[in-house]
Amino acid sequence: MKELIAQKISMKKRRPKFERQEAHVKPRLSRSGWRKPRGIQSKMRLQRKGYNATVKVGYRTPRALRGRLISGLIETIVINPTELKDIQKDQIALIPRTLGNRKRLEVLKEAKKLKIRISNYSNIDAKISEIEDNLVERKKRRSESKSKKTEKAKKLAKKEEEKKNKDKKKQKKEEKKVEEKTKESNSKTEKTKAEPKKSPVKKKSKKETKK
Repeated sequence: MKELIAQKISMKKRRPKFERQEAHVKPRLSRSGWRKPRGIQSKMRLQRKGYNATVKVGYRTPRALRGRLISGLIETIVINPTELKDIQKDQIALIPRTLGNRKRLEVLKEAKKLKIRISNYSNIDAKISEIEDNLVERKKRRSESKSKKTEKAKKLAKKEEEKKNKDKKKQKKEEKKVEEKTKESNSKTEKTKAEPKKSPVKKKSKKETKK
C-alpha cells in the first residue's frame, strides 16, 4: 500500500492541468470543466507538440487507491454517534456540512471517547469548545429576543387598554348627553300637559265699543 501511495503522489506531481481548448484566449472557457476537442483542424485533438495535454487513461491513479485519500484511508459519512462503532481500520469518519451543531457535537464527543480520527477536523477539542460557545451565545440571543418581544407585547396591551378606557369614557359621556336630552324633552312635554288651555278672548265688535 505504501508503494502505491508513493506512486500516486509522484503521478499527481507529473499530471498536467487539463484545460479546454483556447482557454488561454477566452477566459469563460477556463471557468468551465473539461471538454474533449472535436474540431477537424484542432491541433489539440491531434496532440501536436506545444498544445495543451488531453485526458488519457495513463494519468489515472491505481485501482487499489481509487476513492481513497493520500493516507490510503476511505472516507465514510457519519451522522450518528452509533455509526462510529462500525468504522474499520482502513476507514476514516467524515461529518457532512449539512449536519446541525448539536448532532455534530455529539458525534465529536463520541469520537473523542473512542479515539477515532475525523477527516474534517484535525483538532477535535477546539471544535467542541467552539460549538459549545456558539450554542451558549445562541441561547443568550434567544432569551434577549424573547424578553424584547414580551416587553413589546406588554406595551401594546397597555395601549389597547388605554384606548378601550378612552372609548368607554366617550360612550358614557355620549350616553349622559342623550339621557339629559331625553329628560329635557320629557319635562317640556309634562309642562305643556299640566298647563290648562286658556279660552280664547272674544274681540268686541265696533258697535259695542261705540255704545
